[in-house]
Amino acid sequence: MGGGNKKKPISKAQPAEERAKTKEEKGKKEEKGKKEERALSQYDINQELFSAITSSLKKNKVQTAFDVSSALGVKYGLTLRALKELEKNGKVKVLARNKRSILYSLS
Repeated sequence: MGGGNKKKPISKAQPAEERAKTKEEKGKKEEKGKKEERALSQYDINQELFSAITSSLKKNKVQTAFDVSSALGVKYGLTLRALKELEKNGKVKVLARNKRSILYSLS
C-alpha cells in the first residue's frame, strides 16, 4: 500500500533546480519578445485600407461597419475609425444612424 513520497537524491535535485532557473530566464526573454511583436503588429489606417473599404462598399450598396470589418478581416475599431475618416473627407455618406450601428454608402 504505497508508502509515502520518496525524497530525491541530492544529485538529482540539484539539476532540477538549475532547469527551473533556466526556464524562468527563458520565460522572461520570451515575454520581452512578445511585447515587441505586439507593438509591431498594431494596425494603422493607411491608403490600402481606404481603398479596400471603398471597393467593399461598391460591391454592396449599403453596409455597416461590422459588415466591412468581417469582409476585410480587419479589427472592428479600426474599421470604425477609417469609416469616420472617410465620412469627414466626403467619400462615404451615412444613410441611417441607429443607437448601435450606422449604415454607410458611397457618396
